[in-house]
Amino acid sequence: MGTDLHLIRAARREFTGPAALLADPELRARAEEYLTDLTRPYGLQLDASAAARGQSYGEMAAELVRAVVPEDDPVDLLVLAFAVHDALPGRATASYLSHVCPGTPMSFALCDQGSAAAFTGLRIARAHACHRTLLLVVEQSVLPYDPGVAVPARHRAVALLLGDGPATGGGRVTAIRQHADVDPDDVADLAAAELRALGAGGADVAVVLGAGLAAARPATGGSPVTVAPPGQPATGVWWGLLDRLGDGPDRLTAVLVADYDPDLRYLCLVTITAATRITLGDVASEGTTKIPHTSES
Repeated sequence: MGTDLHLIRAARREFTGPAALLADPELRARAEEYLTDLTRPYGLQLDASAAARGQSYGEMAAELVRAVVPEDDPVDLLVLAFAVHDALPGRATASYLSHVCPGTPMSFALCDQGSAAAFTGLRIARAHACHRTLLLVVEQSVLPYDPGVAVPARHRAVALLLGDGPATGGGRVTAIRQHADVDPDDVADLAAAELRALGAGGADVAVVLGAGLAAARPATGGSPVTVAPPGQPATGVWWGLLDRLGDGPDRLTAVLVADYDPDLRYLCLVTITAATRITLGDVASEGTTKIPHTSES
């Protein structure tokens, strides 16, 4: 049985520098040994200096948990979505985040889906019918070996706190659509058709396109369009979503978020109606929260 999802609070942060945990030489040595064992069968050489510059999703996400989850409003479900592993891949990060999140929620991680992971997280959250769900989308930019593909440009994280009904206010998630095995030659037409079906075309419906989908140039009609910059495949569209909502959701009917993963061939779309009450913010490097926009019903 599914439930309505309402976006009631959100935050984001760009991180500079390595994970604080890597300052511990013993922990850093264990992480390097673990990664060496994983990469050796593939003939990859580990770069220890790069390994020391990576970020920890546990550290990144914990900052956002503190920013968006009040102690008196606990979370029931926590979903961690990522595509690139972090500096400590042997750590059970979702379990750790459950420990630091109010409510000690059921938690799990989604990976190996590229840019589709966060969309899948929203779909699963709706199916679980929880009172409060926290979706954390994270990516870090340092891998200590050559993966053969581009890695993210920056360490970034986005947190979306979702509630289960109209009483919570917020922007309602009205549609979640995912298509698997979409040929690159077909993605522009399919995306354009889906965007039209979800209401794109007017000035009151904003569209946020991930870099993977923007490259296909789908038709968006007269809707204002935000294109996520390349280099942030996991967080880019969600960062852009917060930009759109922060511009003033009272002027919009809905925001459509869409992306395409050209390697895994997933096309994903989400519709979020205009917010009636939502708090948006950037988490500063010192851990405080800046609130650039709040809309109250």
